[in-house]
Amino acid sequence: MFTKFKRVLLLLSVGLLLTAAALPATAQKTTDGTLALSVVADRLAPDIAVEWMQLVYDRVREDGISAPGASRLYAYTAAALYESILPGMPNNFTLYGQLSDFPAVPYPAEDAVHDWISVANGAISTLVDGLFEDQSQESRAAFAAMRQTWAQRRRGDVTQDVIDRSLAYGDIVGATLLDWANDDGYRASRGRAYEPPVGPRYWIPTNAEQVSIEPYWGEQRTFALDYVDECAFYMDYDYSEDPDSAFYAQAFEVYEVGLNLTEEQQEIARFWVDTPGQTGTPSGHWLLIEGELVDQFDMSLNRAAEMYIKTNVALADSFIATWWLKYRDPLLRPETYINAHIDPRWSPYIASPNFPEYPSGHSVTSGAAAEVLQSMFGQVAFTSTTEPDGRRMQRSFTSFRQAAQEAAISRMYGGIHYRAAIENGLQMGQCIGKAAFDRITLRSLPQGE
Repeated sequence: MFTKFKRVLLLLSVGLLLTAAALPATAQKTTDGTLALSVVADRLAPDIAVEWMQLVYDRVREDGISAPGASRLYAYTAAALYESILPGMPNNFTLYGQLSDFPAVPYPAEDAVHDWISVANGAISTLVDGLFEDQSQESRAAFAAMRQTWAQRRRGDVTQDVIDRSLAYGDIVGATLLDWANDDGYRASRGRAYEPPVGPRYWIPTNAEQVSIEPYWGEQRTFALDYVDECAFYMDYDYSEDPDSAFYAQAFEVYEVGLNLTEEQQEIARFWVDTPGQTGTPSGHWLLIEGELVDQFDMSLNRAAEMYIKTNVALADSFIATWWLKYRDPLLRPETYINAHIDPRWSPYIASPNFPEYPSGHSVTSGAAAEVLQSMFGQVAFTSTTEPDGRRMQRSFTSFRQAAQEAAISRMYGGIHYRAAIENGLQMGQCIGKAAFDRITLRSLPQGE
């Protein structure tokens, strides 16, 4: 476990690798006056990024980490990937000053060659080992094995001294970012009791075994959002039990859709369900899409890192903002309302999750991810693959926004959300995605003529 004391020792033990200020150069002079060349990241394959992200996804799934918790882990892993290879991206900017409280990461020594793949390997392995310290030993063993595997794989391309130096610098980056992560409010939210408000409009568990999931997640530090409710779309109709009311109509729509699901609607509901413990959660679904895009666009390491940081920051902020709004005014699920006022025997196609209804988390997060990806790559057709119940499923889309719309409406097919939570959630996600895309400047804008 990386305690703060151990991280200080780590920084001191490899301090000779650092320089107080260094230009983001990749052609560097050695001590004997010759030129040491560190291969730039846009000439390196992205496999290290995809494989590490996939491993974090796998361990999130195996450890049954909650949907909000997963988004946090993906975002910090993406930050470690990007910032660790920053010295190998001479035209790119640091995340310092762009993400909330992001630390000034020490720069590597100017007079030595570094292998940015090994640097990323060290940074990610150090970070995730600390982030998963409360999770299974299997996860931490898997991270150690991945680090060792990549260290061995690099021996065919660079010398052992370059690998060692690069891993050591990566460890510094990872330790620095772990300190940043540990100060985001996550630990302060552990173990706090939650008593939901009582009344006919308020959320209650839909079975006796349910415990509310992450009621204080909305108090965590955001990444790119200036404040947690910056993009909030509040519910625009009042709770009512009157059969002529808008609220009743919203519930009745869910009821009727649930009674008449087509085979395709059932497939869509299953494809996007992303239950913790069965998949890597909703943000993990988009993480898999990102990995598929790396192959589709034949990305280099630097381009993959840019995609991962913008998209996963948007996803993490989406969960913080969504959970803040969910528990600010915890609205009951359609299942509860329908059973009380329409049909006591009705059940949703997908079991109701154990947290309040409004807004739809799938809608917000998918809207945010799609906004970033569409802003980065334009209108792109793609195929997504997932295994929500152990069975491989695949669906194709004409754009990222179409996929987000399908992910959102899947929650009505599942009987989990009212239409307002879905439609307002998509708009909220688009706002968050735009904020992440616009505020994280990774490279200089092209000079106008």
